Amino acid sequence: MNRIIKWIKLCMAAFLTSCSGTGTEHVIDNYYLGTIDYVEKNLSLYYKLQSGDYIGVVNPTVFAIGYNENYIIVKQHPGNWSDDIINKDVTNYYIVPVKDWLHNSPDENKIGPLTYDEFLLKREELKIPNNLVFSKIFKKLE
Repeated sequence: MNRIIKWIKLCMAAFLTSCSGTGTEHVIDNYYLGTIDYVEKNLSLYYKLQSGDYIGVVNPTVFAIGYNENYIIVKQHPGNWSDDIINKDVTNYYIVPVKDWLHNSPDENKIGPLTYDEFLLKREELKIPNNLVFSKIFKKLE
């Protein structure tokens, strides 16, 4: 099982690295938005490791983000992107701490998935300012 996970991560890193920057977009710190094979519905939030490899933090389909120096907020529609299925009837919310990590592993360093009400409560609990909004929205994916 570990071999399969490593192989999948290696493939994802190869796809992202082969994009020569056009398949990824820097967000903040070591966080990037990226797609696999330039397929927009595969938009995910990744963390770039020191090795240069990418590890998924919030999987497809990410359709809105906002960030400041402390947090990244993410809206995501779940689905099975390999089968071209996106459930736009469901919206998950995530909060990703940029500086004060919750976990040692980048792929676990997130709060979510959350419902909208849970997201609002967690924002209040973490004292995330109201001026941190979803500033980048991908309308086609919304």
